[in-house]
Amino acid sequence: MISGGGEVETSNLKFKPVKKWQINLPNESWTNIEDSIAIGNAVFDVNSTEFKLEIDTNADERPDTDIKGSGGDALLRGKREDGSKFSYAIRVRPGGNGWQYACAGLMSAKVNGVNVSLIDQNNNGIWNEVGTDAIIVGKGNSASYLSEIVNLDGELFTLNASENGDVVSVTPYEGESGVFNVVDGYNSQGKLTSAVFSSTDSKFSFELSGAKKGMIVPAGEYELTRASVNKGAENVTIRQGSMKTISIESGKVNELAWGGPLRLDFKTDRTDSETITVQVPRFYGNAEEEYYDFMPGGKSPKIIATDKESGKEVWSGKFCES
Repeated sequence: MISGGGEVETSNLKFKPVKKWQINLPNESWTNIEDSIAIGNAVFDVNSTEFKLEIDTNADERPDTDIKGSGGDALLRGKREDGSKFSYAIRVRPGGNGWQYACAGLMSAKVNGVNVSLIDQNNNGIWNEVGTDAIIVGKGNSASYLSEIVNLDGELFTLNASENGDVVSVTPYEGESGVFNVVDGYNSQGKLTSAVFSSTDSKFSFELSGAKKGMIVPAGEYELTRASVNKGAENVTIRQGSMKTISIESGKVNELAWGGPLRLDFKTDRTDSETITVQVPRFYGNAEEEYYDFMPGGKSPKIIATDKESGKEVWSGKFCES
């Protein structure tokens, strides 16, 4: 299957702050705040204490916004090196040694008729770092890494974004592709809420949980970046673990069989006849993907240890690993 041919389409993106941040990022990062917050060449001074952070949000050397307690939001307004103005929203929280911030805004537009939003995932004011920043394609709230190739309404396009994130251009993809389906073969009582798979060279990344019939992606080698499953109030995160890379063959429908039943790996140490120590276990799925960060804590499957000779239960419990 080979795509290609067509003209360049350019779209202007607009900045949008997000007040209630519920976006599922492939690799959320928080930046420590010291004497200031630097977004590109713009510097926003801060005054930091244990319980309050004062921020100069318009870079006029006078604090005008306070963040207290468990954290909050702020909207920074500054100028780029060329004199153009910009806005940048941040989430702020207390960290281990002070305060931290993370991007809380999107650069968004319709591209080829599809909603596209860029996210500065590493909080440095640059929006076009492939394999580092993030992108949402469509109306969901789960992002993949920013990718050189995107699927817009069933067709592949090469995407280029400006450093400021205000302009993107797309051209029809020229290359081999196949269908990647991770939904049909997922065995679970919960709902797959995100499933990000990226090429091993970090050039391509796709969020596949909403692609019930699979998604056309460039042919090549892929691996699991991050996935999550939800059932009611319970959530679990999934990472590569011992899963092998997945070869997406051109012109074929490539399905992944993963999920349950889960396999549990753990070691035990017996120091005496009465004491048994159980190391934190690891949970692996059908494709050797690893399940971790069970939420709420202790919602992992129940584990029972019995005496081999008598069959008597010697220990039981649940684990949560972060």
